[in-house]
Amino acid sequence: MLVLTSSVSGQAAETRFEYHDFREALKQAREHDLPMIVHFSTTWCGPCRTMNQMVFSSPQLKEALAGKIILVKVDGDQSPELVRMYRITQYPTDLFVDPDGRVLATSSGATGLNEYITQAIQVQARYQQTKKILASRNKSGHSPAKTSPLDVRLGQPAPFPRELFEPANLPAEQLAQSDLEERVPDPREIDEQTGQSEPEVVFIALDGYCPVKLYQERAWVRGNPKWTVQYRQQKYLFSDAESRDLFEADPQKYAPRLLGCDPVIMWETDRAIPGSTEFAAYYNDSLYLFSTAENREIFEIDPERYTNTRHVLAPRDVEATLIR
Repeated sequence: MLVLTSSVSGQAAETRFEYHDFREALKQAREHDLPMIVHFSTTWCGPCRTMNQMVFSSPQLKEALAGKIILVKVDGDQSPELVRMYRITQYPTDLFVDPDGRVLATSSGATGLNEYITQAIQVQARYQQTKKILASRNKSGHSPAKTSPLDVRLGQPAPFPRELFEPANLPAEQLAQSDLEERVPDPREIDEQTGQSEPEVVFIALDGYCPVKLYQERAWVRGNPKWTVQYRQQKYLFSDAESRDLFEADPQKYAPRLLGCDPVIMWETDRAIPGSTEFAAYYNDSLYLFSTAENREIFEIDPERYTNTRHVLAPRDVEATLIR
């Protein structure tokens, strides 16, 4: 288990650096395989005006980033669909996204020129490094999900809301039910396809190890069937009653993120494949499980990307369970 702490080549052809239309910028990002900075601001925001004067009016910005990353400026008042989809709550906010519009990193509040350039270059470098690793793995034919019977390949475009590529012409009441808004599922709701309730327990979480001891001591301590808690249709075992009580008081603190699914596979493919206790890592005091050591290494290169996933999972979404 790991505990994580939180050279770029130019483009052969010159690319335009700054856009004001998100769809046009996204199209160019895909064509040239470049990440983007999506800068959200408004006309009434004081810090936004400061950034316009100190950052975006400087020729150094384009000199440093042109050909490496694409900048698109979005007026939050004029683009409510993007504000809603990306859950923008304050201005200015900068999102660093990949050519599929998926968030790589975020920054809120006014930023100085040098800091802005440095952060953009770092995100771009991590993006390129990860892309090369994924391409190499795909070329070698190594499956990133050895514990799954499914053929999952990394580095392929994931599905993304159609509203990004089509004019926003839906009425407000229909927009509220569109892909722009994620609904938090009720784990006990009736399955719409089968008409049956979800099973009470899908599988034993963390292979029966105590999540509280793992969090407190970073040690794998076997749980005792005498002390159990069912959380999100997974059964957790604990080494003692005190650990059980601590978990019940704050289960999100101790339970693995994404229902224990591999965050790298989920981010790259939109598929929920369970990770393994053999390949675990803490990042910002949150536990993540991976299906392979290679996926954990990719996560270590760019953890902010893979912890920015917007997925809301129910246990039914998990495609396979680990059997030992």
